[in-house]
Amino acid sequence: FMNFSFQMQNYLDNDIASKVENDNPHKIIEEILKDLKNNLSLLAHCLQNNDTISRVKSDSFSKSLTAIYILQSSLDFNQGGEIAENLNKIYEFCRTTIIKSFSKKDFEAIKKLEPLINEILEGWKVIK
Repeated sequence: FMNFSFQMQNYLDNDIASKVENDNPHKIIEEILKDLKNNLSLLAHCLQNNDTISRVKSDSFSKSLTAIYILQSSLDFNQGGEIAENLNKIYEFCRTTIIKSFSKKDFEAIKKLEPLINEILEGWKVIK
């Protein structure tokens, strides 16, 4: 768990902080969704091409899971109600798909997650 906290902080410090100027929670979630989409695409590419660069593959794998963890942790079930529950189910589906697909090298399953995340991202951009 300690290692995960470090990873999450490292992820936020390096990847998100550089893109977000003023601790705007809405913007942070948007950037995490964008990052997740990019990392899923990169992971699918690595798995499809028998990953000549294992560092990129493992980085995109861990960053995808960290992003999902952050997204799930940011859900407010009291105020968000059914929407928060549905998002949690989608994130959980993504999480389990990423883990299963990684070991099976199933890049097509990863690619199928991209439109889901993109739909959430587009919806998130509309809400301000």
